[in-house]
Amino acid sequence: MAGWCACSSSGAGAPPGGAAGGDGSTGSAPPADGGDTDTWANYAQAAFAKYCVSCHDAKDTTGRDFTMQAIVERDKLVIRCGVAAAQDPAWGCAASPTARQFPIGNGPKPTDAERARVVAWITAGAP
Repeated sequence: MAGWCACSSSGAGAPPGGAAGGDGSTGSAPPADGGDTDTWANYAQAAFAKYCVSCHDAKDTTGRDFTMQAIVERDKLVIRCGVAAAQDPAWGCAASPTARQFPIGNGPKPTDAERARVVAWITAGAP
């Protein structure tokens, strides 16, 4: 099963002062609609559909229905730590070695650029 989703709810805190996390990735592509900012509607929803919802949909008994933006936003800090290509202590990720933990399973895996783009979306407040 695929998913770059939060398979545990413990973990991360927000970065100090709302600072962006620095995983060192620079290869993220621009938003699909040509705008300046990725949003749930123009990017993240499709990314979660591709890598996450085969495990985490309305049938998920843990309550992680990642077809719903509100649930993704609720779990965004854990997701961020598990998706990032490298740990970022500013996000509380260094306490548990979870970088590149997600997706779990044998499904498709995101590229480093896709990982960076999801991290950037979360860092921007998951709009």
